[in-house]
Amino acid sequence: MTGLPITPGLIGATNEIALTENLQIIGYSNDGLDPEGIALDHEGNFWICDEYGPFVAKFDKKGKLLKEYATGNGLPEVLKYRIPNRGFEGITVAPNGKIYIAVQSVLNIEEKTAVTAQFTRIVELDPLTGKTRMYAYPIDRENYNSPKDAKIGDIFAISNDKLLLIEQGKDKEKKMRNIIYLVELQGATDISNLKIDGKEPEFITDKNKLSTIKFASKTMIIDLRTNGWKAEKAEGIAMLPDGKTIVVASDNDFGITIDVQDSENQDTEILDYTLYPDGSLKHNNKVAKPVFRIVPNPDAVESNTQLWLIKLPETLK
Repeated sequence: MTGLPITPGLIGATNEIALTENLQIIGYSNDGLDPEGIALDHEGNFWICDEYGPFVAKFDKKGKLLKEYATGNGLPEVLKYRIPNRGFEGITVAPNGKIYIAVQSVLNIEEKTAVTAQFTRIVELDPLTGKTRMYAYPIDRENYNSPKDAKIGDIFAISNDKLLLIEQGKDKEKKMRNIIYLVELQGATDISNLKIDGKEPEFITDKNKLSTIKFASKTMIIDLRTNGWKAEKAEGIAMLPDGKTIVVASDNDFGITIDVQDSENQDTEILDYTLYPDGSLKHNNKVAKPVFRIVPNPDAVESNTQLWLIKLPETLK
């Protein structure tokens, strides 16, 4: 397993190009994964989900790869329409052994549904039979400028059909939302092969037509931001055995950032530049000679990992 991007043209490719600190192209790896979630099953195996493919990989306790699932090869093919780098973002093992994996954002089928979809998908995988189901998790559509602005941070199974889930993203006022929901899958429609008007339900915005689908139900447990959470991303969640204590962790992106020094162009960021095959850099189509440095993130909130323990008044069931 490597962290390199998948070869362009293959399932799982994001068309990213990996570079060294000197902006030299590293190359690709078809064993590349971008792990975003980890869970332990009853036999001590580790399940990892990835946002490239999206992929799911099962490893034994010594790190040996036992099985890999890919779109069209163990996982529903429609998942290939994930927004690049927004494949799977959370994975959990239910008490009955079934695996649940959350797609980070809405699917973008035919490059059209990132702005129409009303839900993202939660995948159920039975590791004994290999069978899968998919459920629609309704995002808080009214809070975002676009459906694609909603992101799942992580999930955790507290029972065979109930999950804790983090939904987050910038709202219409560009302010971050970080909310923990209790999501119930019992009775939700399996949308694996469901079409409406001959299309995947992500195309549909008419609520009357979507009423034929029973979405997963959701109940807010806590709004992290209104309770003092300041980090941008909450990307880890678990429930302690007492059934009352939720553990939440932030993603500090390694506690680093990129400093740009450019005497010809002021107040620029690395994404303001284009790297050409001959190694030259341009800013606004003009040759530039910036200096890029990887430095500690000066923002203490973002550079330090936040770890919260939240004690609920009653046990979640």
